[in-house]
Order: sequence, then structure tokens, then C-alpha cells
Amino acid sequence: MKHWLVLIGLFFSQLLLAQNANSDLIQLQNHPQKDTTRCFLLNKIIEAENDHNIWIKYNQELQKIALDNSKKENNKTLKNTYIKYLSISYNNDGAYELYNEKYDKAILLYKKSLQMANSIQYHIGSSLSLQNIGTAFDYLGKIDSTLVYMKKAHQFALRSKNKSSIAYVLTDLGYVYNNLGNNNLAIKYNLEALPLFEKMNDLEGLERTNFALGRIFDSQKDYKTSCSYYLKCLEIDRKTNNKERLGLILNSLAATNTNLNLLEKALQFNNEAFQLATQMNNEDLIATSHKNYGDIYFKKKENEKAKSNYLSAEQLFKIIKSDLHLSKVQIKLATILFHQNQFTQAKEYGLKAFELAQKTNFPSDQKNAAEILSQIFSKEKDFQNAYKYKSIASDISEEIYFDESKDIALKATYLYETEKKEAAIKALNQKNKIAELESKKKTTTLYLVILFFTGITTTGYVLFSRYKEKKKNEILQNQLAETEKLLAAEKKVTESELKALKSQMNPHFIFNALNSIQMQFMYGDKLTANEQLNNFTYLTRQILEVSGKKSITISDEVEILTKYLQLEQLRFKKDFTFSVVVSNSIDEDYHKIPPMLIQPIVENSIKHGLLHQKGDKKVSVHFDIDEEETHLICTVIDNGIGREKSAEIKAKNHSTHNSFSTQAIEQRLELLNEKLQLPDLITYSDLVSNENEVNGTKVVIKIPIV
Repeated sequence: MKHWLVLIGLFFSQLLLAQNANSDLIQLQNHPQKDTTRCFLLNKIIEAENDHNIWIKYNQELQKIALDNSKKENNKTLKNTYIKYLSISYNNDGAYELYNEKYDKAILLYKKSLQMANSIQYHIGSSLSLQNIGTAFDYLGKIDSTLVYMKKAHQFALRSKNKSSIAYVLTDLGYVYNNLGNNNLAIKYNLEALPLFEKMNDLEGLERTNFALGRIFDSQKDYKTSCSYYLKCLEIDRKTNNKERLGLILNSLAATNTNLNLLEKALQFNNEAFQLATQMNNEDLIATSHKNYGDIYFKKKENEKAKSNYLSAEQLFKIIKSDLHLSKVQIKLATILFHQNQFTQAKEYGLKAFELAQKTNFPSDQKNAAEILSQIFSKEKDFQNAYKYKSIASDISEEIYFDESKDIALKATYLYETEKKEAAIKALNQKNKIAELESKKKTTTLYLVILFFTGITTTGYVLFSRYKEKKKNEILQNQLAETEKLLAAEKKVTESELKALKSQMNPHFIFNALNSIQMQFMYGDKLTANEQLNNFTYLTRQILEVSGKKSITISDEVEILTKYLQLEQLRFKKDFTFSVVVSNSIDEDYHKIPPMLIQPIVENSIKHGLLHQKGDKKVSVHFDIDEEETHLICTVIDNGIGREKSAEIKAKNHSTHNSFSTQAIEQRLELLNEKLQLPDLITYSDLVSNENEVNGTKVVIKIPIV
């Protein structure tokens, strides 16, 4: 991730050519008075400019214009536009500080950008700021914090529905999970990003995804495959002239070829990487190049050269605070010093490396550090500590190499099956050759006759086998077609049942609403009755509109509920209050539920709980989402008489009527989710005070997200 993610801070810069930047400068001079136009052009120039010392000057002007106008502008649309550019300018400031390796300062600026973006629901900007915060923490070696912010960035990217934003966050999540050793999730997120980049023909995104896949194969020690992915990246980076990425890929190719023992090739890639890093004065890439030199010379058994480069890398990694890479270098230094019989210094480096590996929570580094420490303590006759670190290394090995062992077993099985098939093919070829030689020796008529009949029999068997296989395939295809028809029919039945239930629920609600309006006319309050009638007309129109839909957004459901409760509020006058609250973890315009699912529950709360309640009557509706993000949780609470008293009143009135709406909701929930039983989907409970008095009812509905 490293330096290439800094470019995200400039909204995926490098997308414009130099001549476009010159054109923007001309336009900028022609529009000195129009602030919105000037902000737009300044932002385009910043995106196109590669030199951060140049674009930061334009960013200062962009920030001043945006800040001044956001304070004094009264028009909401224009004000939001200036706040958006202010968010972008803070992001750019953060990128500049990241270039200068001032990571804490960069994080503060990215958080200011996030605050501005959130204030106007600028989801793309929020996602971008969170990505960049995660990147800064990655520089600081805090991979857990990186993961937290990347997950948040993914949520905002999905809300934005911007393919580019979603794809880049997916790639970053793949990078983080690869560092954490979770190859399953690393592959999953990268494979989700790849088709998005291909549809957009985004070379930069394709390069990063290929790079991520190369890293995954590196972690599996399949260096030939990882090298092929890195070479694809190299081709793209040379084409786009992205020096930051080019340096990163060259370093990766140097490391991979070192692991393949292609040391001269590794040296060639690393020389180019080091030269490029020196030209850019990029300490991160310079440090990585020194580490690669150390690895190359270590494999060449030129320990002094290796040691010199490792020491240079160590100093630079300390400066840029890259604990992850620092621990790796210190392990190598401890190893070299151990082989040079400098046990005191070796132990010092080994202990430092082990402490850093524990801090970065990188298991393979902990294992390597523990192994060299065990050897050092053994040489010093400190067998207690030698055994201690040997046990630590052994325990970690079992944890981190279990999945690798499984992968190796799968690969070995595949190789075994391949070799077996190849051996069978060779044996068959040998038999055919022997048969040909024998047939030439056999000249008698009898042998020819036998051979003739054998040929006929073989041909008949082959033809019969083919005919049998063909018929078998036809039967399987027919069975598959019948299965697909059956599934389609079952799906139609389920959908028709849901539609039937919804169509039954609508008249039920309409009857109750008209009854409320009729009561107002009976009381002679025509003004209130007319107001209720207007609300009822609007609400009926909304119900008719959504009743044919399979699902509606949370915002639409909240609007319908609010209108219904306003009708009931006019009915109860001042005694009735209500609230409808949606959790911040829910995107009201993104998450959906089946229509008319909550209203009957609220209606029951009013009819059975509040209607017989004296004094203030309250009902609240709260929407939330569960931790797995598979179900929406809707909670309806009233301060009514409770279920027991309601049942007594019902019995007293000799009512045998069962609530149709409740039954309908239960049926709909069971149809929507066959995996859970009804008690798991909807629960009823009384609210009891400290004096053991019932003061309300609580209904919790678990709705599968549609």
C-alpha cells in the first residue's frame, strides 16, 4: 500500500495529461472572480500535477477560497459545494504531510477532511479520508488500526455507490488481510475489485490488484507465480510512468527473485529500484532497497556486505517508524552476528526483533526471532532461555503453518494425480507400440481374422460406450431442466403468497384509518376531520404505491409510519406522542425491508396497549442492524396497559377475534427466512417497573435484509 495510497489523497491523481493542466491554468486566469469555477479548476490542476511541492501551493488557495465562502454563503447548495472543496483541500494537506513522513499530522488533517465530508453526507470524501487514515497507520506499523479504518471506508464507499471508490477500498482491504495472514479474505476482496477495475479500464487499479495477488502468492511461497503478477505490474507502471509504484514493484521483483535464488536478476532489479528511490529521495524505498541488498548478499554468503546494508536499512526504518520491516532486518542482523560468534550483539538484536514482532503482531517474525534467540542462548549455555524461545517458536509454527501445510497437501495431491495420469498415458502408448510390433510379426490368416474380430469388438464397445454416455448426459440435462423449472415454480409460489398477504393487510389498515376519520365527523370536529382526511389521502396513495413492491427503503417505511402516527396523534389529541428513530449504522436510502411490515405492530400497540391507558400515551419505533448485517432489528415500545390487562379486557368483552395483522406478519417473516423459527424472528415482552408493575409492551422484530 505505502506511497501509492498517498495518491488516493488527491482523488486518484495522474488521470490528466500535462497539456490538460496547462489548459486549466489558462481557464483559471480567465475566471478570477467566480469562486466555484476557480475551486473546480484549482482541484483539476492539483489532480494533474505530479510534484507535491507545486500542487500544495494551489491547494492553499483552494482551501482559503473554500473556507471563506463556506462561512459567509447562505445558499445551502453553494455552501455544501464549498464544504466539499474544503474537505478535499484537507485531504490534500494530509497527503502532503504523508509525503514528508509526518504521519501524526497527516492523520489529524485527514480527520478534519472526514468531519467536513460527514457534515454534508459526502460519502466518497468520507470513504477517501478513512482510507488515508488507514494508510497513515500502516506507515506507523499499526496494522490493527489500519484494518478498522479500511472497514469504515468500505461502508462509506458502498453508500456512495461509486465503483472506483468501492474498488480501491476492496484492494486495500485485501492488502491488510494479506499482511494479517488471512489469505481467504485477501483473495476474496481482490477478486471483488478486479472486475470493477476491468469495467472501468482503470490501469492503476488493475496494477494494484495484480500486485496484491502477487503478494498473496509470495506469502504462499509460490514465487514463480508471484513474479508473473509483478511483471504485469511492471509493464503497467512503465506505461503510466508512475515512479512511486515502479519503485515498489522493482523492490518486490528483487525480493521474489532472491527467494528463487536468481541472485543476479534480483541484483539487477534492486539496482534500478535503488537508483529510482535515490532520485526521488524516498526514504521508504531506499530502506527497502538496502534490505533487499542485505538479503541478496546474505544468500551469496557475503556477510559483511549484507551486514552493512542491513544496518543502513535499520537506521532508515527507525526514522520512518516502520516497526514491521525493522524487526525483519534486526532478525537478519542477529543471525549474521551469531554466525560471527558475536553473541552479545546478536542477543541484543534478537531481543529487539522479538519485542517489535510482538508489537506488530506478525507471527512469522516472532517465530524467526525466537528461533535465533534459542540458538544464541544455547551457545551461551543458558539452556532455560534456550528452551523457552524454542518452545515459543514451535508453538507459533503450529499456528501459522497449519493452513500452509494444508495447501501443500492439496498441491501434492494434485501433482500426484497428474503424475499418475501421465504414467497411465505412457503405459498405454507402450502397449500400443508392442501391439503394432506383434501385428507385423503375425502374418497368418488366423491371427488376421482374430485381429479383425477384435477390432470389430473394440469398435462396437467404443461406439456403445459413447452412445451410453450420450444418453446419460441427456438424462442429466433433462433432470437439471426439471429441477430449474421446479425451483422457478416454488419461487413464484412464495412470491404470490407474499403478495396475497400484503394485499390482505392493506384493506385492514384502510378500515381502521377510515374509522378514525368517521369518529371525528361524529364528534363534529370538521377541521380535524378534514385534516385527517388529507393525511389519509396522502397515506393511502403511498400505501397503494408500495403495496405492489417486494421491498422499500427504510426512509420510505419511516415516512409512511410517521404519516400514520400523525393520523393517530390527531385522533388522541394532546395525550399521544410518538418517535421514529433510525440508527446511524443504517443507510436509510440503501437498506430495504418488505412494505407494511411494521405499521400493523404499531397499530396493535395503540389499539390494545394505549387505547385503554389513562394519561399520556407514548409509542416509539427504533430501527437498528445486527452485528452480522444480515437482519434489521425493529423495536416497538409503548407505555400502555400491557398484554395481560389487554387480554382481560378482550375476555371481558367476550371477543374471540385473533389479530389478522399479527398472523400475517408472522407468516411473512417465516416466508422471508425459513432458516429461523418464528420465536427467533418476533418476540413480545411486558415492561415491568421496579415496583413489579406493568408499564408498557415491547415488540422486537428481526427482519431479513432484502
